[in-house]
Amino acid sequence: MRRFLLMVLAGILGIQLNAGNNSTLPAHVDSVSALSQVFGDGAKVKTIVITYDEPIKNSSLKQGTYGVEGKTVLRVYANAVAGNAAKGRDGRYVVIELEAKTDLNAQPKQPTPADDAKKKERDKNMGGPGLKAGWSTAGDDVYTDSVSITQLLPIKTAKGKTIAASNTPFTATKTHYAVADDFTQHEFTSPYTGQTLPYNLYLPKGYDAHKRYPLVLFIHDAGVASSPVRSPLLQGRGAVTWAEPAWQSEHPCIVVAPQYPVVTVDDDWNYSHHLDATIALLKDIESKYAVDEDRVYTTGQSMGCMSSMVLLLKEPHLFAGALLVAGKWQTSVLGPLAEQNLWIISCEGDKSSTEMQNQAVALWRKNGATVTEATWNMTAPADSLSALAHDMADRGSHLLYTHLTGGSHRATWCVAYDIQGVKEWLFQQRRKQ
Repeated sequence: MRRFLLMVLAGILGIQLNAGNNSTLPAHVDSVSALSQVFGDGAKVKTIVITYDEPIKNSSLKQGTYGVEGKTVLRVYANAVAGNAAKGRDGRYVVIELEAKTDLNAQPKQPTPADDAKKKERDKNMGGPGLKAGWSTAGDDVYTDSVSITQLLPIKTAKGKTIAASNTPFTATKTHYAVADDFTQHEFTSPYTGQTLPYNLYLPKGYDAHKRYPLVLFIHDAGVASSPVRSPLLQGRGAVTWAEPAWQSEHPCIVVAPQYPVVTVDDDWNYSHHLDATIALLKDIESKYAVDEDRVYTTGQSMGCMSSMVLLLKEPHLFAGALLVAGKWQTSVLGPLAEQNLWIISCEGDKSSTEMQNQAVALWRKNGATVTEATWNMTAPADSLSALAHDMADRGSHLLYTHLTGGSHRATWCVAYDIQGVKEWLFQQRRKQ
């Protein structure tokens, strides 16, 4: 009976209980789960759950019992369930809590010689180096994280048996991603080309077809074009921030995050047919789900920001507002965007985005629009940035432009998607008729 209850619990948590030891794991270990959280610079393991074949004595565990390569261990304890607890207790699960936070200087994984060779061959086949609209990329601009665990000290079972330390490191047998795992994956067929556009979809808990929900479209950057469908959920916060339990409890909404097989826009102001497919996708979702058509929002980083600007120009009455992060577009055509509800965020260290967004703001002001502008310290605490956002929004303009001090192109979206006041401003916007 006890085994059955554990199996039910493990099933709910998505953790597999193996009948016997995996040969790659230490003796007495049935499975190892890594529980990850998505930060601004990618998914990182915050908790490791080691499932033993019998209950472990909590008092035999201490912080130095396990080493995790490249990680700082914060707590180690036993538990009767496969998850975190304020206080340890005897049980089959050993929980290792790790330090994890956003690194504003993080860089994607470095390409291997094989990756470089593939890129050269791709560029050769496509006519030259560089990112062009409609071209495939390597799809490898992601931040990787894994765990290598070693039991450094002996531990005891609840019955007093000793499990000796081991010098052999082991890894997780399964990884779970908080919030990202709540999205489902789908495919949409473009009515224009017949090509497939994969996308991720989040529906609020307790979704009710008789209600009306805001919808957020998140468009990723070029670095993960051509990569697996879940990449936009794991590379950064642009999609998952709207599906976090705390946000959903106050602002239940639908989230759509396409995974583009190619680059959607380029620096020569070209864009691919996938943006038309995106508009068709949104209209298809509106026909299937309880979407509040007066509260459809678009946001994106880098390529995704540029793509959002194109969508706003192509469909000026589709969106209620936009959060534009680390992007740009051809200034001469941006005049109509002054009629939209926009919050632009760019890092001072991102010269290209900042210069061209400055030009757009100058154009709007020249044409008589009011733009509220401010500079914030990007390393300030989240609550301080949120307070600054509320103050800025209270000035009443529908065009807002925030400069983050220093930083870099990638660092912009490491910060932008967790500024509560900005998110709240966006959800206050309604479509202009």
